[in-house]
Amino acid sequence: MLKAISGHTSTRGIRRYLTKEGRALAEDYINLEPSVPGRPFDWAEAMDRTRRLYGNNSAWRGRRARTYKHYVVSPDPKDRVSLDGLRALATGWARECFPDHEVAIVYHDDNAGGIPHAHVVVNNTNLETGRRLQDPDPKALARSLQGAAESLGMSPLEAVPRSGVAARAERRHPRPAARTRREEYVGRAEKELSDRGEYSWVADIRARVRVARSVARSETEFRSLLGSLGVTVSENSPHAPRRDWVYAFADRPSRRVGGERLGLSYSRERLEPVLRAGGIRRIADAGERAIAAAARSAVELGNLEELKTLSEAVALVESSRAICAADLDRLAEDGRNAELAAYARRIRILPEKRPEPRLGAGPSKPGRRRAAGGRESGGDDSVAAARSAERQERGEQR
Repeated sequence: MLKAISGHTSTRGIRRYLTKEGRALAEDYINLEPSVPGRPFDWAEAMDRTRRLYGNNSAWRGRRARTYKHYVVSPDPKDRVSLDGLRALATGWARECFPDHEVAIVYHDDNAGGIPHAHVVVNNTNLETGRRLQDPDPKALARSLQGAAESLGMSPLEAVPRSGVAARAERRHPRPAARTRREEYVGRAEKELSDRGEYSWVADIRARVRVARSVARSETEFRSLLGSLGVTVSENSPHAPRRDWVYAFADRPSRRVGGERLGLSYSRERLEPVLRAGGIRRIADAGERAIAAAARSAVELGNLEELKTLSEAVALVESSRAICAADLDRLAEDGRNAELAAYARRIRILPEKRPEPRLGAGPSKPGRRRAAGGRESGGDDSVAAARSAERQERGEQR
């Protein structure tokens, strides 16, 4: 189960609570570097300092600043999970959901059954953009945690039954669960084709959607970029049990697949709120333009192997949280990863040097163009056109 709590004060209090009387079994850190490994680390001081540097301690629109989020991760007691298993679950889930934030994870077993559980404290500042943490969709986070548990052989917990009005509404209009809880789902037929080195049109669509998903910053832009890559996006049947997007080749409309069939991260339910919030934004602007240009070129030339390599390189850069080309050097130990890292360098997905953090910039308005050093005009014509149309639509609505 996942429980979420918002914090509005210094993180000193939550650290004191989690570590008092020596009850912490262990601690893990993401984007936090202890000064002396193996010795007590004051991660609260580091988080407080980061918020001050980025100006994210101040109130916003008359409301107290949310300084951190505190998540309690409690595995199913039936699994009798070990501390090592819980650490794998908590760190993997936190890296997936909060890759650009400072995260401290403290483990306890101070409950009636002595069942280990994890306290995940996420600082409010995105280290890459300097923006404040927007409150993530709790249902999406819970689903992600269930998928992570399932991938580690643990039991995904069923949702708590609703009561009252919500229960009656659910009985009248039952909504079935997603086809899979996996972020990326590869069916048996697709896997067999891949193992034989043969073409899979489902894998081809997935590669194009993955590229568009990593670059787009709005739904309009997402649809436009996919259109330039030869893929249409439509609503599924109104009679379908779950609302979803259907991806199809523009020149072969019979080759179509629902987003959830590709995995939760390709579904309408997952992508719509992300695009509404401004996109994933894990790759800098110049890298996004390079990705879009390489994808269009591969599609125009019919070079599907190039498109597949590009898609895998994008996935590697995102999962490794690399910020500059030098960060990819550590991936050279693995043969395939080394090839993808070299490809990412060649087309310049990442800058050569780590960009300087923008201190004290404060929150910025979504959709506004950044100054020099941020997104530049030009580049991907389809993306620029999509953004222009979206701005015009917002102006007409106002």
